[in-house]
Amino acid sequence: MADLVALLQLLGAGSVGGIVTQYVSAGPERRQARASTRGAMAALEEAVWSEGVQEEWGRLRSAQHAFEAAAMIAGVPREISHWYVKTRTALYLESRRSWEKCPDPEYGGGVEVELLRGLNEATDLVYEALWHPQRSRFWWRRRLKAAKENGRAAVAESSMLVRALEDQTSAI
Repeated sequence: MADLVALLQLLGAGSVGGIVTQYVSAGPERRQARASTRGAMAALEEAVWSEGVQEEWGRLRSAQHAFEAAAMIAGVPREISHWYVKTRTALYLESRRSWEKCPDPEYGGGVEVELLRGLNEATDLVYEALWHPQRSRFWWRRRLKAAKENGRAAVAESSMLVRALEDQTSAI
């Protein structure tokens, strides 16, 4: 009986030690993954704004793929990263439409503030999933559902943007 207790203690100590070592040693890698995801978000935010050139769609798609890869490595839930990419695509489509309507280098390509506010909740969700993954684990589905409802309400005037948000793929 004493041997069984000693064996269980040894196994328990080894398991706890392995778990603690994994979390302590993975800290720098998690921070690096979060930072690269933030950099990919910045590139995607920049690619959203239309300037009336032909290669914009390719730049947007490559920024989307870079963000999705970085978010996957950082552990952002797939549903959150997909919603973020969809909102950025909708913003690009609206910016492109605005540019075609008013091709002015200073004022063209803008987006209405209400639309921007309605779609920027996706950014907050990504930040929460990056910087507080344990805390956000319990409520991100509820917040994602609310963000989707707010986003759909913000784009309700444009059928093109509604299709961009409802499409099951990451982009059109």
